[in-house]
Amino acid sequence: MPIIAQLVELYRAEGIAISTGLPPHRFGGYGGAPFTWFLRDGQSLTNGLGIAMQEVYVLEHLFAAFQPQRALVIGNAFGWSTLAIAALLKAGRVVAIDSGADRNSLEGIELTNRIAARGSLPAKAVKGTSPHDVAAIVDAELGGPVDFAFIDGLHTNDQVVLDYTAVRAKASLDAVYLFHDVQEYGLGPAIAEIERLAGLKGTTLWATQSGMAILFDAAKRPALERAVAAFAPPESALAVVRQAAWDWRHRHLARWRRSYQKRLNRLRGLVRREKAL
Repeated sequence: MPIIAQLVELYRAEGIAISTGLPPHRFGGYGGAPFTWFLRDGQSLTNGLGIAMQEVYVLEHLFAAFQPQRALVIGNAFGWSTLAIAALLKAGRVVAIDSGADRNSLEGIELTNRIAARGSLPAKAVKGTSPHDVAAIVDAELGGPVDFAFIDGLHTNDQVVLDYTAVRAKASLDAVYLFHDVQEYGLGPAIAEIERLAGLKGTTLWATQSGMAILFDAAKRPALERAVAAFAPPESALAVVRQAAWDWRHRHLARWRRSYQKRLNRLRGLVRREKAL
């Protein structure tokens, strides 16, 4: 069930305006336009942005395919992802960890808990750091192994591997791991190392604004494999789009080349006619 309208209303009730899903080409190619902004009095409230509207759509697809009982979020910020997951897992439990280091992120923890309570959503945000506090928080707040983890904390390769390792130690064997900002922040090396540790092949969700990646055992979760297929086009399709993008970026060069070739052909024709005479 779509949840964007519900999320926007919950934040508006707190006096926070939401902007999400704006196309970059309408805003000078700005890559941050599609992500979720939290605004009050014409000012952005955070130095981090929430997942984009299309990435919320990914969550809707995932949780239509499976319903985890215990979800862990690393990196809460203003709670957008945490509350989106909770809105889709009404019978589950969602706990988010945030260090509180970013601008207004401590307020974000309070905001998340306030919205969750008012919206009757099964979510709780707590202050903590990964990997150090993961085990204790899972034990205290989830009371069982993690079934689903959304990793969106500090975007460095080393930290993402540490996050995964900490969660894995408290997760079920068939847990699902979703990583945000993989392509956006060049986290491919972290995903490669995580694949090695897990003995599984992850999937890059190219049809997401941040270039998410997901890791799960397809043999155990075939329905989930089908759910993410639409967000992971084959390499042959990506190659066609990349070429089209290159052509579009260099369309002036292509036009100049066509003009040059046309003039060259005309000159060659004149030379041939002169020789014929």
